[in-house]
Amino acid sequence: MRGLLIGLALLASGCASAVPEQAPTPAVASQGAAAQAATPSLNAYRAANGLSGLSRSAALQRAAESHARDMERMGDMTHTGSDGSSVGDRVKQQGYRFRRVAENIAETGRGADRVMELWIASAPHRKNMLLPDVTQYGLAQSGDYWALVVGRPR
Repeated sequence: MRGLLIGLALLASGCASAVPEQAPTPAVASQGAAAQAATPSLNAYRAANGLSGLSRSAALQRAAESHARDMERMGDMTHTGSDGSSVGDRVKQQGYRFRRVAENIAETGRGADRVMELWIASAPHRKNMLLPDVTQYGLAQSGDYWALVVGRPR
């Protein structure tokens, strides 16, 4: 039964990745308390896999927050915004010019630890969290909807 629940939870979570755009912008910003709880787990997970930690980016944070709120408003976990935007579109709208950007999303009411468990248990999500060429992130929660955006500025 637990395996079935994990399988269903993985189907209920998603990830996306994009490459290129133009020059850098980001600054470091703080995040909400719920989202912040998962932050050490993300960097600890990267460290356990031989990668450096990521720093918070104000632009990626705004993109993650905006998308988490949008998914909650729509009542749908999707990488496509209500305006048809992709993760690349959303970070560009925040002034982030990137070499690489990727997004993980999830829907769960069980908190930040559960979100990290789901993403670590899923190969595509793990891949995004362990991208060696990203340096920054934004992580947000709105209701039961979560968005993690990782990137590397130009």
